[in-house]
Amino acid sequence: MFTAYHAIMFAVLLIGGAGVIFQASSGEESLANNPIPIKATKSKFDLNTY
Repeated sequence: MFTAYHAIMFAVLLIGGAGVIFQASSGEESLANNPIPIKATKSKFDLNTY
C-alpha cells in the first residue's frame, strides 16, 4: 500500500541522492580536475621465457 508517507520518503531519498551525486561530481576534489599521476615502469617479466 503506497501512502503519502511513502511518496514523501521516496521524494526525499531521490532528491537527497541526486544532491550527493551532484555535489561529488562538481567539487574541487573531483578526480577529473586532479588526475592521479601514474608511473609507468618497465616490467622485467617476460612470458616468452616460460
